[in-house]
Amino acid sequence: MVITNLSEVVAVYRARAALEPSHVAERAGISLAQYLALEQGTAWPGTKAAGAIMEALQIPHIHRADLTGAGAPLDIYLQRILHHYDIPALIVDSTWQTVEANALARALLPDSTRPGWNLMRWILLDADAQRRLANWNEVAQGFFGALRDAIAAAPHNSELLAIHDDAAKKGRLVHPSSRDCADGQVLVWRTDSGAYPISACVVTVPSGRPDLQQVTFVPRRAQPVPVFKDAPSPPALWHGPLLTDLLSCGQCGLLLAGGGLPTTYSCATGCLPEIPAGRLELRIAQQVLARAFSAEACRELGIAQEILVADGVELELNAPVSPQHALDQWQRSMTDTQRRGILTTTLRSATVNRALDHDSVDLTYNWLEPI
Repeated sequence: MVITNLSEVVAVYRARAALEPSHVAERAGISLAQYLALEQGTAWPGTKAAGAIMEALQIPHIHRADLTGAGAPLDIYLQRILHHYDIPALIVDSTWQTVEANALARALLPDSTRPGWNLMRWILLDADAQRRLANWNEVAQGFFGALRDAIAAAPHNSELLAIHDDAAKKGRLVHPSSRDCADGQVLVWRTDSGAYPISACVVTVPSGRPDLQQVTFVPRRAQPVPVFKDAPSPPALWHGPLLTDLLSCGQCGLLLAGGGLPTTYSCATGCLPEIPAGRLELRIAQQVLARAFSAEACRELGIAQEILVADGVELELNAPVSPQHALDQWQRSMTDTQRRGILTTTLRSATVNRALDHDSVDLTYNWLEPI
C-alpha cells in the first residue's frame, strides 16, 4: 500500500475499520464537517482535530511520521513556535487556506478558525475585509499579485482558480505590477474607537514545510510626531531653548545650558565656546528629521493622514512626504512645541566636541530606538 498524504491515510484506515464518517467524527469529538474536510481534502480542520482523527482511527505512528509532504499535520515544534508568538500569526497552505492560527490571529480574524477559511478569499472577496481595512485597495492589489504567482505555480488548482473567477465576477480584479505581493504589505485596521492599528504582513516558509506559508502581522507605528491636532494627549507647550537636556559636553560630560539673547549654548566649565543656538539647532534638526521621516515612515504617516481627514479630523500640519519637506516645515510652519516633540521622540542626546579648526564643533548622536 502506497500512502501519499493524510487524506488517503484517513480514508484507508476508516475503510479498514468499516466505520461511517459520522462514527469517526463522534469518536474524535469533532464535527462531521471537520472530518469530511480532512478525508476529502477540501479543507484543513486544524492540527488538534487531525490528531484526534488519527487517534480515533488508531493510525500507526510509522504512517504519521511518513507524512512529510502536503497534507501532513504540523509537527509539535512548529505548533509551539506559532502559539508562543506574541503577535498574530497563522499558517496557510498553497491555496491560502488556514492550517493553524494562534490565539492572537484568531482574535484578529475570528472566522479563521472555520475549516476551509481562506485568507486570500477573505482579502479579495469578503465585504468584511473592505470594512476592516482602511487601505483595502492597496492591500487587495498586493494579495492579487500573490494570487497571480500562486496560479502560475499551480495553474490547475481549483481553489485558486475559483478565487480568481469569483473576483472577476465581482469586478474586483486589479492589475498588480511585478513588485506587488502580499509580503511586506502595510495593513491599516479600522477599529470602533481610538487609533487605527497598523501592521505589516510578513510571509515566510516554515522550516521543513515548503508546502506551507506562515503569515505574520507585525505591529508597526510611525514615529510619534506631534503633528495631529486631535492627538489623544497633546504635548505641553514648550518654552525655552529647544535642545535643553539634550546636549552634553564631550570633554567634561556636563549638560550644556542655553540662554541669552540671542540664544546660545555653553558649558559651565568653559570647555567650549558659546555656540549660537539657531545654527546648532538647524544642524541637529537635519539629522533628526532624516531619521524620523524615512520613506517608510512618511508613507505610513500619509496613510494615517488620509484616514483622519476622511474621518473629519482637522490637522495642524500635513504629514511630510520627505525629510526635506519636514525640514521646510521645521523652518516655516512648526511651533517650538512640535519641534521639541520631534527631538525628544527621536534623539536621546548629542555630544558636542570642539572641532580641529576651533571655529566649529563636532557632534555625535545617541538615538532612541525606533518604536
